[in-house]
Amino acid sequence: MTTEDDAPLLITEHELIALIALAGTSGALKCQRMFRLDHAAGAPLEQAGVATLLERGLMTIEGEGLLPAGPAASVTAALASSDAWLEIALVTPKAEHVYFLFGSADGALILSLSKYGVHELRPLTNADGMFTTAIEMVNFYLGTAPDGRPAAGTLRRHLADDSFRAVHVKAGPDGSLELREGEGEDLPATAVRPEDLEQRLRKAMGL
Repeated sequence: MTTEDDAPLLITEHELIALIALAGTSGALKCQRMFRLDHAAGAPLEQAGVATLLERGLMTIEGEGLLPAGPAASVTAALASSDAWLEIALVTPKAEHVYFLFGSADGALILSLSKYGVHELRPLTNADGMFTTAIEMVNFYLGTAPDGRPAAGTLRRHLADDSFRAVHVKAGPDGSLELREGEGEDLPATAVRPEDLEQRLRKAMGL
């Protein structure tokens, strides 16, 4: 999926619901659950999504059916074939960032959430590149720290059986790193050297 000058594809939640319904696979429904859209799926939001996708030229009517068009076609294909799913939450002194990544060996996408409800989709190489991108983002926000410290990042690798593997990293004001695995309160923390962070993250996610 690319758009002019590789700009992100802007997409709303009801448009995502419509494309997920069109994809119709277990992978697409897994994306819907990861996006926290289960509660909103179905009519009338799906119908609203179809209407705006048609208006934007991102969906066409073929006979009695609907087909995604333009960049929405590759989004639907990525939703349908997805077999890898990852959630990223980053908290810095200046902002909170939430991303969902999904895809397969054939391609992947990153969904950047906006509080105003118009989200951004950008292409990634494939599922392997998806995990690499996620680790680079954690390194950037906690290591380079453009928004300052303390900062924290959480990665959740969602699995096909609806379980997930979670890992949390916190960077102190001095740049020191602590890592916790799992979910819940009072998780044990271990110190991590910056040069070991990627390996530890991959191991915690079962990669």
